Amino acid sequence: MTLKEIEYVITIAKYESFSKAADILFVSQSALSQAITKLEKELGLQLFRRNNKNVSLTFAGEMFLKKGEEILELTSRFSNELNTLASCKKRIIRLGIHQSYGKYFLPKLIPFYKKLLPNVQIKMIEDYSANLEKLLLEDKLDVIISTFQEKNPKLSYKKFFEENILLAIAKNNHLNKDFDENEDIKEIDLTDFKDENFILLIKEFKSRKIIDNICKSLNFTPNCILESKDFDTINSLVAQNMGVGFVPSSINKDRNSNYYKIKNVDSNRTFYIVYKKNIIHRPYIIAEFIKLAENAMINY
Repeated sequence: MTLKEIEYVITIAKYESFSKAADILFVSQSALSQAITKLEKELGLQLFRRNNKNVSLTFAGEMFLKKGEEILELTSRFSNELNTLASCKKRIIRLGIHQSYGKYFLPKLIPFYKKLLPNVQIKMIEDYSANLEKLLLEDKLDVIISTFQEKNPKLSYKKFFEENILLAIAKNNHLNKDFDENEDIKEIDLTDFKDENFILLIKEFKSRKIIDNICKSLNFTPNCILESKDFDTINSLVAQNMGVGFVPSSINKDRNSNYYKIKNVDSNRTFYIVYKKNIIHRPYIIAEFIKLAENAMINY
């Protein structure tokens, strides 16, 4: 059964005549009759009662007509929606992403998104979680990717990426263990570093709170000699053996450092795709970005 055959049945039923329907459909009467006979044989049902004066529907034909009209209406609406999407003019998506993480995440997202929707302009803001959340709630951003310890009931959160907080140690540091770069990341006891100098994020950052909680859970107080706003800066200073520091597992590893998981503690942190709840008609370009982002980091 095809859409064309459904159209044939609807047109014959409307005009109660094969000859009139054939004229409307621009096919020969014999071709139309053969098509209906073939359809009835395929279905194992007679759709029309035929006599010399007119054509009428059987009970099966009435059921076919009702469902057929619904199918054609749905097909028409579906086609119109797709055509609207395909012909959409240049639009803008406003994306917020956690400060300094764009370089890790965006290469996994933007090339694929632009291939799918080449005419969409992307306006991006890189900032910290609290600022991004505020802009999202004020409708100044469409979607954000960041970490959150507390969730706002007005927002929806979908897991994007999970990483570990690692302890970075310069290779020439005396506390380094036997390290095989081909092995999985080893665990290390943080309390072994009670006499070491630490380079940490500034206290105002949420990631610093995660680090402080890790230390607190182990009854450990790091000797902080320097604070920075950036994990990459911490990573570079650690590589020069200025101290040890906490960095995320997604960071570009320095060849002069080794990286360890912290023993006996959950050091994971999660990034989320975040957008406002209760938007009845979410624009296609935003919905498509959210769907793409959900699957982008699976093999990261």
